[in-house]
Amino acid sequence: MSKPYHSGFLFVYKPPGITSSDLVLKTKRILGQKSVGHTGTLDRFAEGLLILPCGDYTAFSQVFLGKDKSYFAEVTVGLKTDSGDPDGVVEVDERENAIPRFESDFPLLRLQEELNHLTRLTSQKAPKISALKVGGKRQSDLVREGSAVEEKERPIVIYKVTDIEKTEFGFSFRIHVSSGTYIRKIILDLSEKWGIPLSLQRLVRESIGTYDLARAKALDQISPKDLLPWKEIFPLPTRIAEETEKKAVIHGGYLWDKLPKPAENGFFIVDADEETILAWCDYEGKPDHIPYRYRKVFFDPSAKIMFSK
Repeated sequence: MSKPYHSGFLFVYKPPGITSSDLVLKTKRILGQKSVGHTGTLDRFAEGLLILPCGDYTAFSQVFLGKDKSYFAEVTVGLKTDSGDPDGVVEVDERENAIPRFESDFPLLRLQEELNHLTRLTSQKAPKISALKVGGKRQSDLVREGSAVEEKERPIVIYKVTDIEKTEFGFSFRIHVSSGTYIRKIILDLSEKWGIPLSLQRLVRESIGTYDLARAKALDQISPKDLLPWKEIFPLPTRIAEETEKKAVIHGGYLWDKLPKPAENGFFIVDADEETILAWCDYEGKPDHIPYRYRKVFFDPSAKIMFSK
């Protein structure tokens, strides 16, 4: 019989200077995991919360990708790079002259008004310097080669901007946004609007949905003991499958005496221990149609193991 490997959610504080992919690889080695996913990458220069689903929990990655995010941002005035962050190619560096002009043109009250106006935005063009793929190549590589790239526009929501302050080198703020919003593109757009070179110097992701940095650990502090179970992170209503019902679950059959309620967005079918997930189900909400669909069946009859907690 194969040995079950542990599954769970890991909250990690990504340091600046490494990619999210590097962090995932390091996590695999530290935990001895075969499968580690992510719920939204951070740029190399950025830091903060990464939620890493491990083992069979990688099936839940998509759930977190669409959640809103919040960040702490620090902006340097007088410096502009093509990407809008420290990893980009410097296009303008006139910090010595720009900061006095910024101080004069943007007293704190006006700065607060300008940043609070960001909540009016309803769409955003993705930055040209990005990891988005165009014809199999990174968009950033194409731009730096001189190729023309179409800026794709997407809907966004900026819920609020708070804690706006002046700093020695520019300003800082906190921002709560919908998934897929580029903070560095916001800074690039402000730079163009204000006519002042700006660059995002530091970016810290402080939350993903309702989950914040409180549980996050540094990479050199994590261990398998830090894996969090589904009941803590992704609780859903449950239905207990009797031994005679497991075969039906494995083969996608419906448990007609355990149908979901209309108010439930999804549910788990669990083993008698109420800890081991057999299947993750979605409610269709169509009485004349199938009662629910299986998003993931975790029981592997060939390996004779089940999704472990």
